[in-house]
Amino acid sequence: MLSAKAVSFTLFALILILPFSAAFSQEVSTMDTTDENISSIPIKSIRSLRVPASEAIHLDGKLVEDTWQQTPIATDFVQRVPNDGMPATERTEARVIYTEEAIYVGARAYDSAMDSVAATLFRKDGTAYSDWFYVIIDSYNDNRTGFSFAVNPKGVRKDILLYDDNNEDIRWDAVWEAATSIDEDGWTVEMRIPLSQLRFSPTQNGEETEWGINFQRRVARNEEISFWSPTPQTESGFVSRFGQLEGIRELESPRRLEVNPYVSSNLTRTPGESSNPFYNQNDLGGSIGADIKYGLTSDLTLTATINPDFGQVEADPAVINLSAYETYFDEQRPFFLEGNEIFQFGRTRTYNTFGNPLTFYSRRIGRAPQGSLDSYNSYQNESLYNPDDVDDLYTNLPDQTTIAAAAKVSGKTRSGWSVGLLNAFTTRESSPYQIEANGPDGDFTVEPTTNYLVARTKKDINGGNSVFGGFFSAANRDVSNTYFEDFLHSSAYLAGVDFEHNWNDRDWVASGTFSASQVNGSAEAIEETQKSSARYFNRVDSDKLNLDPEKNSLNGFATEVSLQKRGGEHWRSSLTYSEVSPGYEVNDLGFENRADYRALAGGLIYVESAPSFMRYYEFWTFEMFAWNYDGNITGNYYNTGTFMRFKNLWTFNFNFNYTGKTYNDRLTRGGPIASRPKDWNFNFNIRSDQTKKVSYGIGGFYRNEFNSYEIDRRFWGFIEFRPTTYIQLEISPEFGWEIESDQYVTDVEDELATHTFGTRYVFSDLDLTYLSTSIRLDWTFTPDMSLQFYARPYINSGNFYNFKEFSTPREYEFDVYGEERGTITYSNEDEEYTVDPDGDGTAESFTFSERDYNFRSIQGNTVFRWEYRPGSTLFLVWQHDRSSDGSEDNFRFSRDFRNLFDSEPTNIFLVKLSYWFGS
Repeated sequence: MLSAKAVSFTLFALILILPFSAAFSQEVSTMDTTDENISSIPIKSIRSLRVPASEAIHLDGKLVEDTWQQTPIATDFVQRVPNDGMPATERTEARVIYTEEAIYVGARAYDSAMDSVAATLFRKDGTAYSDWFYVIIDSYNDNRTGFSFAVNPKGVRKDILLYDDNNEDIRWDAVWEAATSIDEDGWTVEMRIPLSQLRFSPTQNGEETEWGINFQRRVARNEEISFWSPTPQTESGFVSRFGQLEGIRELESPRRLEVNPYVSSNLTRTPGESSNPFYNQNDLGGSIGADIKYGLTSDLTLTATINPDFGQVEADPAVINLSAYETYFDEQRPFFLEGNEIFQFGRTRTYNTFGNPLTFYSRRIGRAPQGSLDSYNSYQNESLYNPDDVDDLYTNLPDQTTIAAAAKVSGKTRSGWSVGLLNAFTTRESSPYQIEANGPDGDFTVEPTTNYLVARTKKDINGGNSVFGGFFSAANRDVSNTYFEDFLHSSAYLAGVDFEHNWNDRDWVASGTFSASQVNGSAEAIEETQKSSARYFNRVDSDKLNLDPEKNSLNGFATEVSLQKRGGEHWRSSLTYSEVSPGYEVNDLGFENRADYRALAGGLIYVESAPSFMRYYEFWTFEMFAWNYDGNITGNYYNTGTFMRFKNLWTFNFNFNYTGKTYNDRLTRGGPIASRPKDWNFNFNIRSDQTKKVSYGIGGFYRNEFNSYEIDRRFWGFIEFRPTTYIQLEISPEFGWEIESDQYVTDVEDELATHTFGTRYVFSDLDLTYLSTSIRLDWTFTPDMSLQFYARPYINSGNFYNFKEFSTPREYEFDVYGEERGTITYSNEDEEYTVDPDGDGTAESFTFSERDYNFRSIQGNTVFRWEYRPGSTLFLVWQHDRSSDGSEDNFRFSRDFRNLFDSEPTNIFLVKLSYWFGS
């Protein structure tokens, strides 16, 4: 069956890919130079004007200086959206001046409907409804990298780093200035971009060089996007389609030294009273540190942080995780966000793939401590206390590990090498403890000293059409002679290579990656890794996986290769093969929920960018097969869907998915493999015209299994309201309820359970209901001063019932206790179930605790931000968190909403001031 599936899928993929290969060969022979072939349009160019720094532009947004009038103009913008290739509906003019210190960009955005100019005021880097003017500079001139600077009519700034030709890093942050002015003809903008914020090779002795450049205009009322140098939707590539900025000469590398020291103070107010001796209702703290940037050479920049403070960062949302897998949270800390794109490795850029593990997950650095008092006591042979005799244990665990220092070197050399090197050092963390109210006390370590290292290189050749690179990471912990030896690796290493080759005007791309991992530690730690949910070497019915309790290291590899057609007037496609060996482990510095698979995925997309009856639409179909190293089919997935944008600016998308017969080798968490019922699901989203003051949208998801009663239903929506040009409000509720028929509860060893290899695997039905609402309010006073409010009430309840035992390996069959197998009773006093698995037989009874829950929380975050001078900020932060657990096992909105406010809140108040020194 496996080989037949693989063969059929390969044939399916070839049917998708081969016609495009034929089309490619025909295109090469028939390519013409008419206006219809937009790729044949000559590269545009504009000449910049150099002036002495003493004659630099005074930023007022009015373009009145004589220097502007003497500067060549870039005009004749071309639409990308909605009418690809047509002239822009509004005229735009752009100019470039430079001194030995900065680049100046001036632009006039004419507008024939002045009363409709979208001049909204919001925080820097925001995404609210607005008109925009962008300049994007490829100062490397590598056709792959761009530094993007944007301004709206109110002077709100946005900066974005473009990399690998098409990708964006919206978290990149530069220090620059802009001013705007609105008049009867439209609006004008002046920008000053210090050369220290760009990366380029110096020019000497009158030598003249060229940079890539493009200008972009966005007119919000009709969602029009136009460019000076065309970037058609029908063709792949973005930076590679820029025009040329001529006249750059005699530029030395700037000093590029930036120091941003900070000082912060915080007060944490916790609720009520507590018997914990370490409890402090008012905990006052403070911190001091600095961020530093220094240009090591004209190509390489050192970025460092000493004792970083991330108190202004929004807290992670509350979740209930009933699975065996770790929850993924996005990185939000500025130091690790900025420039993170250079460290991306291990995944090809495909439309759809099974997905290799994430090789670098920066949230591992400064993570929550992993130690516990119980583990420490067990390592001490229970010399501190006997767990059976102790009711109360008191600790004061830190929320995160302290990052003493972190530094990264990044840049791109003139020979085409991109380099990234990051090193971070976290200190040993400890916590006090006390046993009972008046018992023994002391301190114990909760996280060992650790050093993290990540290195990345990439080399561009063939005009940026081909790239090859390498990757290395290491995590080293000081765990010798500590209880951490039992479950943490002493070291973890990863090394890999990757490549990408583009051809046919970057419409086609072939890419691939290969990496190998090794983790080292004690036999106990490596055994824990072998038994983790990512691989389950202890799976009782596996022919290929075997648990080795004597191992002191674990090795594995991951690879992925892909062929894609990314450009073309209508048709796009992809074919991707992925493989991750069972021993591949990256969780010390990456993120991995699954190893032990091989997967083949393919897709076909039809795009119509200029239909007559709507603005845009596309249809797609994807197929994916995956199997583990035992040859069991674990993925058999089919998808089809569409996205449509209508002429009234509404959008609609729909997905239909079908999963065929597969096996679930994770259901029993190391036990025998089970069959997985076929299922189908669909989801949709509808969004109204975003140009209106009030816009809204709704969406939904429905899943149903064929051979069980398992159902999953979710609905969500949002409403956005702009009562003024400086206030934006968004409310986004989501409601879901599920009926699960295979929720894992526990497993119990029993030699009489021969049908499941000597262990009883206990499951239950689960009724799960949740409701959450995200509320965001942005109030902007000036482009540099804003107030942001965020709140998220969250209710989640689960009712576990019909406790049952997995009965037949390789099938989806369960015996319900009390009906088809044994007996089950519940004790209200002990809040636990007692199961006699064979009634009057000889099997021993076992117990497990009540699983029902009702969780309620409210999280809030209010941030006042004032950039009182370029790069220097004042933050005033209030974080609010309250949560409680109820005894109810069902969801009732009126009761649960009232109970949201039953618990006392924890409030954190923070003041943080930074001052930027630089040029």
